[in-house]
Amino acid sequence: MAVISGVNGAVYWNEELTHPALANSITFGEGTTGATDQTITSSTAGGATGKIDFETEGYSVGMLIKVSGATSTGNNRIFTINTVSSGVLTVNEAVTTGTDTGVITFLETEPGYEEMGFYNWATNYKVDLLDTTAFDTSSEGRSYISSITNWTASADKYFLSTGNAINDWLGETVKIRFFLNYVSIPSTSSPSHYYEGNTIVTGIDQGTPVDALITQNIGFQGVGALTLKTKTAAWNTTG
Repeated sequence: MAVISGVNGAVYWNEELTHPALANSITFGEGTTGATDQTITSSTAGGATGKIDFETEGYSVGMLIKVSGATSTGNNRIFTINTVSSGVLTVNEAVTTGTDTGVITFLETEPGYEEMGFYNWATNYKVDLLDTTAFDTSSEGRSYISSITNWTASADKYFLSTGNAINDWLGETVKIRFFLNYVSIPSTSSPSHYYEGNTIVTGIDQGTPVDALITQNIGFQGVGALTLKTKTAAWNTTG
């Protein structure tokens, strides 16, 4: 069995951003550089509330979004964001051009988004035990049965002057993935392995030395199970 070095690890989280759009308000178009620069434009068709300000809503370069509800089936897929502006996304994958009449929904999908600068993470996954020792069995030592699982995690990162959105997440529930082995384009022969779970950000500790990078330690309390997963297909596919 091959060994895995820590350099392959990463921390990704996913706010699961989701935004429905009004019918006839989303236009798919050709970008300036062909198939690697397609556009998805949100307009005020159907009223000003129909426009999605992607920039303000937190969409970021490198994020993957799943589009559903389009009448053109070619546009119901996962796209990789190249650039973001108030009402326009440019994406890496090809689109079927034209204004779509469907009720489109945008959903942030796996693996989520990495705030650059992470250099360490740790998880603590355990199970509570219930004492079932009775008088007639106590001479043999205590007896237990397993109860509810519980997990916590922490991650260390360099402080970034921009895009440091996790400061706004204290007390919020987000989906997080701790990668044992992150592969940008997973395959059967080169898969990604990661732990995934919902978590509440419980604390953000910051260190500010005079002679080193400003760092942050982030604490997480798990909500529900922490699941070990394997990804063997590209992130912009559903496999």
